[in-house]
Parts: sequence; C-alpha cells; structure tokens
Amino acid sequence: MAQTGNTVSSTIDARPALGRDFRSLLGALVALDHITGGLIVAPDGLLIAAQLASGIAAEPLSALAATLGRQLELRGPQLRRGTFPMAQFATAQGAAFLGSTPVGFIVLLGDASASWDVVRGALRAAVGTIHRAWAG
Repeated sequence: MAQTGNTVSSTIDARPALGRDFRSLLGALVALDHITGGLIVAPDGLLIAAQLASGIAAEPLSALAATLGRQLELRGPQLRRGTFPMAQFATAQGAAFLGSTPVGFIVLLGDASASWDVVRGALRAAVGTIHRAWAG
C-alpha cells in the first residue's frame, strides 16, 4: 500500500519491472523482421515464455536450447573463446539465435534472410535489460 498525503492507497502496480516481463520482452524480439518465433528457457529446460508458430512443439525445443546453451557456456572457456553471450546457427532453411541471460536462455527462430546484425543488436539489448533487472 502506498501512502499519499493523509490517505492510504490500496492500488498496487501489477506491471512487472522492465526485464522481468518476459512475455513482452519476447514479443518485441519476435516482432523483428524475419523472426518467426522465440522462447525464453530456464537453465534446466523449463519453458518460461514462448511465441512459436503452430506445429512447433515448445517443450522439446526448450530442452534442446537449455542443453545447447549449457554446452556453449562450458565449452567457451575450454576453447579460449571467453564466455558465451550469444550464438547463431544457420541453414538454408532458417536460422536460430541463442542468447544467455541470468535466468536462462533466449532463443529466436527466423528464416534464412534474418539479419544477424539486427537480431544480435536486439538480443544484446534484451540480455542487458534482463541482466539489469536481475542484478543485485
């Protein structure tokens, strides 16, 4: 409850803090050109949020993303490439983008013409927003 002057307000701001509203954060990323879907996954593979085209099963994709993200985090220092902030996987049929955050991983799916530079910039901004929201 908030106190304003001599009265007490029972109005509670129910909006999550920026960086903690995973659905809207994911919605902004999925709105990028040539991005067809995405999800946010906890390190154990638990699905946090998803916006995927029909026919794409979220649970197997979230398990794969968590496994891949953990492997990249572990292998980066072994290969002397530093920490893993994000990765891109591309084929002629499409692309997948993976970003590491304090709560897990962001996965974006796109068609082959998705711009790595545009997606990387947006993904970097989203990862930074989550880092700031969960720091401390």
